Amino acid sequence: MLEVLLRIPNQNIRMLHCRPSDAERATFVLRGFSKKASHYIAENKSETGDFWSDFADQPKPETQGKIAEEYQEMVQSAIKEIEQQVVQKVVLSRQFFWDCPNANAQETFNALLKFYPTCTVFAIKHPEYGSWMGASPEVLLESTELGYRSMSLAGTRLKNATRWGNKELEEQKFVTNEVHRSLKAFGGKISRDKQTTFNAGPVEHLLTWINTDNHSLDSKSLVEELHPTPAICGSPAEKAQEFIAQYEGYDRSLYAGYFGLFEQQVHATVLLRSMQWFTSGVQFYAGGGITKDSVPLDEWMETEHKISALKELIQINDNR
Repeated sequence: MLEVLLRIPNQNIRMLHCRPSDAERATFVLRGFSKKASHYIAENKSETGDFWSDFADQPKPETQGKIAEEYQEMVQSAIKEIEQQVVQKVVLSRQFFWDCPNANAQETFNALLKFYPTCTVFAIKHPEYGSWMGASPEVLLESTELGYRSMSLAGTRLKNATRWGNKELEEQKFVTNEVHRSLKAFGGKISRDKQTTFNAGPVEHLLTWINTDNHSLDSKSLVEELHPTPAICGSPAEKAQEFIAQYEGYDRSLYAGYFGLFEQQVHATVLLRSMQWFTSGVQFYAGGGITKDSVPLDEWMETEHKISALKELIQINDNR
């Protein structure tokens, strides 16, 4: 059974037990980055310690993350593809496994709740995907009083930096235009909010909300249309996915996938700032958007900052 513990910003924590369902009746959808969506009917349960009793019960993963030189070489290859106009942008990620058998998952989840109040904090137990946790800043789709809205979130800088560079501005522009196109395909009047800066812990991102006043659209179909956004994949999506499959060298699994609640209020979240938990430690996932203006070392450091921010919140059992 799929079990999910989550806190959407400005809402209470929910414990969901999810049983398989057909797509039409489903109230919860889970999808990995490249796999098909799985559909469930979600039932609210009282939060108990049972959720954590068998969390992180899988052994150490087989895949190994890229070292700095390998990741920068991958970024340089992407820049060449962009210069040759094969792609406009591609998002490249990597894994990092931290051997830490004394990590406390429940206390780490509580730390994420505290330090990321504006993010969707989640913990997932799935028979195939395993145990995951994270604090995602990116909303894929949510219902509003006027209709629906989706988030264009891209570009990264350290908190309290003084300005946004051309690279970050261009990176977010790709995402905004593509999200706008996807919403427009479903009809209705499309509008954009003013671009702002979104605080996500130690880093900041450029944020633009794109809105539609179409109340009657099929929200599950729209989420599938939006996924994968250029913020997690690239542009054009098909070519970017081909590059990712060729160069990243691992299966992203749930990282950069999404989950969605399709109830009276719709909320779908991109699974970013993600950690996969094992009996012997924690595997982190992080990436960045590559454009023609990217600097390979800077891209490596961006992933380092994102991984370090999560690693610093891992709570350790005191076995003394």
